[in-house]
Amino acid sequence: MDHEASTFLPTQTSKCQGKGIFIFNKIGDIAKWKSFNRDNPPEPYVCQRYLLNPLLFGGRKFDMRIYALCTSYQPLTIYLYRAGFARFAH
Repeated sequence: MDHEASTFLPTQTSKCQGKGIFIFNKIGDIAKWKSFNRDNPPEPYVCQRYLLNPLLFGGRKFDMRIYALCTSYQPLTIYLYRAGFARFAH
């Protein structure tokens, strides 16, 4: 898959429900935007790639939140929190 030609959606971590979302068509544009828009202190973002044909559940889009804690890389040690949740589109 060509990540350079994909659509990317950076979102501020402190926002929700679509607030603070930007759209970029090239991953390199995100670095350019960051260099021109320097916050004091910088706002953290999560960036996701838009999927043209997402996996559907019952014909609806969904997302899952699964919480994990990585305490070591050598050896790899990850703890999963049992209570995650899923959200489904209307």
